[in-house]
Amino acid sequence: MHFHSKEHEIGFKQFCERDKTNMKDVERRSLFYIFSGSELLHRNIEMLYHFEDHTIRLEAYNEAFLTGGTRSLVDLAFSLYGSDAECEIRYLFNTLDDRNSVLALQAIKYRFQIPVEIVDLK
Repeated sequence: MHFHSKEHEIGFKQFCERDKTNMKDVERRSLFYIFSGSELLHRNIEMLYHFEDHTIRLEAYNEAFLTGGTRSLVDLAFSLYGSDAECEIRYLFNTLDDRNSVLALQAIKYRFQIPVEIVDLK
């Protein structure tokens, strides 16, 4: 798994440990990968995920900090988790900067177990 930074990796591991997430639970791990890779989402994890119930907080959509690319990342995370949240791919990548685009692509690859290696198709 590719992490943007040591903080991203540490945050991901902390979320998984706190939730007692099974290694095979790629849905939840993809969610935590996105949340730990965004400083704003990491700081606001309690508004996004209920660790005691092991559920996402759909009411997070009402939070003022969810705008533009941040909201798109939450849409993607909730969608990869398996909720009915809709994630429009064209809108997603139009709202993300380069760093968060890579974060989104890596989460998608992880969720669907696509090999991380990049293949040259020439």
